[in-house]
Amino acid sequence: MKKLIVANWKLNPSTLKDAIKLSSSIKKTKKNTVVLCPPIIYLSNVKYPNLGAQDCFWEEKGAFTGQVSPLQLKSLKVKYCIVGHSERRTVGESDDQINDKVKLLLENQIIPILCVGYGTTVEQDDLEVVDVLKSQLETDLRDVDTSKVIVAYEPVWAISTGDPYATKKVATPDHTEKIAIFIKTKFGINKVLYGGSANLNNAQGFLEQPNIDGLLVGGASLVPNQFNEMINL
Repeated sequence: MKKLIVANWKLNPSTLKDAIKLSSSIKKTKKNTVVLCPPIIYLSNVKYPNLGAQDCFWEEKGAFTGQVSPLQLKSLKVKYCIVGHSERRTVGESDDQINDKVKLLLENQIIPILCVGYGTTVEQDDLEVVDVLKSQLETDLRDVDTSKVIVAYEPVWAISTGDPYATKKVATPDHTEKIAIFIKTKFGINKVLYGGSANLNNAQGFLEQPNIDGLLVGGASLVPNQFNEMINL
């Protein structure tokens, strides 16, 4: 079965020329479904079968300087949008705001990739992690058709700082498989991804798990030769 591999470029690369070069270096594959999420400013110029946005606003239009709405993303033929990333939660984004984003994305036929795991720590056991995720998901998915939402489990302590070769502790495939089963069973989610320093060295272990449906990849997605191998595992 195809897995979903989502590339979150974050605030990279620095120029449009480099963004186009990077996207053209990523192979098209039939093995898995691949989504590129460049900075919003590059979305209209990057060409790839599946494009995603890294974030959106919770209103369609109005006096909201600097924001980008799901309606605007739809006009760019964006198919997916990441919401609730830990880097957004760190600057104060609330679960109520994330819930508004999820609902508005679905209204505009864009698939939300909902990130959860902010607030977890490396010392917590599976049950403690589940308590954190349950609290987030109950609000994030309020009044939402959960079968249309993808959830990415990103334990915040395992997220890459941007160096695709850096050694960092990651959640184990076994732990993530248990978390994926909980999310699917409790909330009716069909697809759960792992995000947290996913790279070529550890990707296979996650992708082999039956309930982990893919990866949300950060720094490694900026290295074409490494990412091209990952999307064909």
